Amino acid sequence: MRRFLFVGCGNMGGAIASAAMRAIPHARITVVDPSPERAKALLPAGMAVETHPDFAKLGEARFDLGILCVKPQQFAELSPLAISVIRSGAIASIMAGVTLDALAARLGSERIARTMPNLPALVGQAMTVGVAADGLTQADRRMVATLFEAVGQFRWLSDETLIDAATAVAGSGPGYIFAFAQYMMEAAVASGMDAALADLLVRQTFRGAAELMHADPRTAEELKKAVTSKAGTTEAGLAVFEAEGALPELCLKAVAAAAQRARELSRTAAPESPRQ
Repeated sequence: MRRFLFVGCGNMGGAIASAAMRAIPHARITVVDPSPERAKALLPAGMAVETHPDFAKLGEARFDLGILCVKPQQFAELSPLAISVIRSGAIASIMAGVTLDALAARLGSERIARTMPNLPALVGQAMTVGVAADGLTQADRRMVATLFEAVGQFRWLSDETLIDAATAVAGSGPGYIFAFAQYMMEAAVASGMDAALADLLVRQTFRGAAELMHADPRTAEELKKAVTSKAGTTEAGLAVFEAEGALPELCLKAVAAAAQRARELSRTAAPESPRQ
């Protein structure tokens, strides 16, 4: 039996906790969130979850894994009691910008993983990456991987420096895709199509393309070529997207900008270690 402690239970924390309850046999979930009723509303009805507004009743409790799902400023405000409970086991953080060194300094533990799930965790299709501190054991690593595989795919990174690029691609990526869908819908409406039909066409086209990429071993470039007929409509559209300074260059710039912002957040989000 695994005991999981969720510190914070918003949309992402609720999605991960819900998936853990369904996918991990005999998992016991405890949630600490200042709004317990809101947290319960995000979790499956009928499943036993222990919820608390604070750590007052958990002083002697011990957990296999604590999952930090709070904002960096809330993490900085954790009480000594909270830190004592959290570091009773391994720790996984989903906080953006808080480095392994900052986590270790604040928590006084090296059994730490820094992870970055993305929004599709809400539908069980997340792409999560993680980086482990030296003190995280192989058993701890398996436990962290099992937890995040409950909401999609999980991969360990070899170096923490890669997490900014991973954040720029997978963490921010859903936003790019939603933006592209938005502009395709707007273009369809501009061509005279009814808005509801444009919405359906774009949603299903994105869904179908994503399912095909998932099921087909060909690369994205190979699939693109497979759907492109010589002198056909797709070729005409791609000529616009792939013109000089267009989509390929824009993607490079967007990922670089997001990665740079992730690095900036890492420099500003680090909380102070607890005062002795």
